Amino acid sequence: MKQYILILFLLFSPSSLWAYNFLYINPTSREPIGWEPGTTIHYYVDPGPLGLLTNEQARALIRAAMDIWEDTSPYANVPHFQYEGLLAEDVNSSNYQDFVSRGTCFTSSISSCPSQAQRDIKTVIIFDNDGTILNRELCSLTGCGAYGDAQVFSGDVSNPGYIVSGTVVLGTFVASDLSTINNSLGTIVHELGHMLGLAHPALNQQFYSDPTKSTLIPTMELSSAPGIADFSGNNTSSLNPDDIDGMIQLYPSSTSSSHMGVISGEIFKSDGTPMMYANVIARNEDDPFCEAYSMLSGRICPLGSHSLTLNMSSCFDNMGGGIVESGKFNILVPPGTYTLEVEEITNQTLASVVAPGLVEPFLYGDAEFWNLEDSATEDSSVKSSISVTAGETKENINITLNRSSVIADRIKYISYTTTDSITTTHCQSNPTDYATVLGLSNSAPSAGGCSLIH
Repeated sequence: MKQYILILFLLFSPSSLWAYNFLYINPTSREPIGWEPGTTIHYYVDPGPLGLLTNEQARALIRAAMDIWEDTSPYANVPHFQYEGLLAEDVNSSNYQDFVSRGTCFTSSISSCPSQAQRDIKTVIIFDNDGTILNRELCSLTGCGAYGDAQVFSGDVSNPGYIVSGTVVLGTFVASDLSTINNSLGTIVHELGHMLGLAHPALNQQFYSDPTKSTLIPTMELSSAPGIADFSGNNTSSLNPDDIDGMIQLYPSSTSSSHMGVISGEIFKSDGTPMMYANVIARNEDDPFCEAYSMLSGRICPLGSHSLTLNMSSCFDNMGGGIVESGKFNILVPPGTYTLEVEEITNQTLASVVAPGLVEPFLYGDAEFWNLEDSATEDSSVKSSISVTAGETKENINITLNRSSVIADRIKYISYTTTDSITTTHCQSNPTDYATVLGLSNSAPSAGGCSLIH
């Protein structure tokens, strides 16, 4: 699994280093890396079939997924995708290394890139019909059914620039059951999101075991949450506001900062020391479960094994050699009235890759709301409202947890019951029946499949 989460905010002030979850971080500037906003991504497609789909049908489904990202928001200048044709040969177990590599590389030394596609700066979408590429090359440690990644960056390893080429590999489970083709579309949307630079967030963990609330789980979170891959319906092909928020931050338009607001502050343990890697969520009171925006506190260092994250000297205490912990956060939100809460990431698949062996992502206290008189001793259920207007930053929204140690019976997240209203939510399933759009029959048997993990 390749996933590195850094919190960064860049629309309003380059010195504000916290927001959303991004895959790639410049180790010098600590800014997230995406494609150049508004650029065109020229892509090539494997000429073979994808599971039960013909090549033409698979390309149509991929195009539909790309349209979803391109139509993200008027405040996001998302790159445009342009189909350039089929690859000259079918990609399979004998030649995949010419097209796919686990390693990334840089334009400063393009001749040393591992694959020919990287050396050609070619973005490719591959169909892995026998599992060879995913199981042998990309997912040997974790197992996965699909994969998305950037492959080449401009600049060099010490100062990488924009993404200039990427790869998506789709396994046969993506198109193994034509009756769930909308979820297949969601898989492609998810992997394209990784190629665009987004990582897995953690939002609405309370609803992981309830498929009826699956529309409340961000598309970029779906594969990382236990049981989410088993959800049925059309939810996975619809972007959640949290997905959209990440794209606005990574690909801001010229009007983004004047139309959005910010909630900023810091999370502390009861002894006043920073609480790093707490999950902070702002919920719009008008639609608290759909219009919710999540991030990890203090994620200022790109920790992980990715080549872009090897230079971490600025993340460590130069005197003591340890991590410089921070509890700061900065959440981009549309104008509205919000509550703010802090919780633990309960999904260890996600939490274990935050900072393996360096920082434990466990909550030093109980999950709680922010309130005006916030302290280490008040009732964690007491909450206050935060009103944010367009272009406004609400600062010093700090939460002090009720302990400075981790105990086994801690409350990991605030429990929202089925009596909490979600009937008026703006998060809805995608109404389009893509099987019908593609002219597919739903009579083909299911071939099963596995969850997707980037």
